[in-house]
Amino acid sequence: MNSTQTRSEHTVTRNAVRASRRGARGPTAGAVGVVLLMAAVGCGGDGDGGPKLAATPTHVRWQPFQGVALPHAEQGPKKEADGAATGFEHSPPGAALAAIIHTVRLSVAADNQWSKVVAMEVVPGTARDEWSVNRVQLSISGSASVEYAPRLLGYKIIEYSDERSGVDVYTEYSDNSRAVNHTTVEWYGDDWRLRLPDPESTARPIEAVDALPTDIVTLEAPK
Repeated sequence: MNSTQTRSEHTVTRNAVRASRRGARGPTAGAVGVVLLMAAVGCGGDGDGGPKLAATPTHVRWQPFQGVALPHAEQGPKKEADGAATGFEHSPPGAALAAIIHTVRLSVAADNQWSKVVAMEVVPGTARDEWSVNRVQLSISGSASVEYAPRLLGYKIIEYSDERSGVDVYTEYSDNSRAVNHTTVEWYGDDWRLRLPDPESTARPIEAVDALPTDIVTLEAPK
């Protein structure tokens, strides 16, 4: 890490996980600790004619972003510019990839990247504005160290519609602790964008887990 502020930013997620083990509540973790973040508007399923929520992304390859390996597939992203990744397929795998990629990029983007990531990857609103205010107070000038970088394990789509998708993202850390990040993406401007949690919400966007569900879509980053 290049500075004390940089280390502080990358510890946000792991501190949120530890807080969840202690039963801590409050909007703080959702305000800045988006890493590794649901109102039900429609149910999806794998029934006949419905979207295939367990469909896996195809032709997956891994590319690093700020020290974190992120999946790229046929379902997206199609374009990367100035730190922002856009162009996700309007499908369950596309929504899942967007949830994963937007969450990580928003969390670890450097000082010269985060404003573009926010503008292109996050749904506008009060939550986005408040996140930006908090982000200005931090500084990230280098990649995430191995100690703090999350490693993707997989995901589970909790709900899906053409307009909105809830995706639980499972990650692992260097100390072998695991966490689930409850994220939401919305179809906005012909692309999937991340919907940040309401700043007043007391729901935990990140929780520690001891074991992975048996029905997740495995999407494991290389070690």
